Amino acid sequence: MQSIRHRLLAIAAATLSLGANATEDGYSATYTSCMDASGGVTMNMLNCMGGETQQQDARLNHSYKAAMQALEKGQQSQLRNAQRLWIKFRDADCALLGSLTGGTIDSVNHASCILEMTKERADELVWLAEHGQ
Repeated sequence: MQSIRHRLLAIAAATLSLGANATEDGYSATYTSCMDASGGVTMNMLNCMGGETQQQDARLNHSYKAAMQALEKGQQSQLRNAQRLWIKFRDADCALLGSLTGGTIDSVNHASCILEMTKERADELVWLAEHGQ
């Protein structure tokens, strides 16, 4: 249990310290500025993460459509199934991470997890769209 708490605190710390190179990591400059201005206040951080998650989700949806167009019929079916399973996994995994401490950090951990996993999946779909058959 101790290592899980350390992981959750590391996620929260990483979210707070995105800094100047955040755009290089795929997060918007608006998000970075918002987090910098949040003052570590939970509600402010959640608002920042919510806005960035919307942007990353739109990017994910756009990349999913592009990947579907780049793939053959059979591969499209595989991607559709994989994406449905990925959504279930992301939601379940982040729900777990958002319930482990019982404190207010849980909401930050949940939102951070959703944001990070959505961004990573969007990155994967971009790659798939560019390299699909």
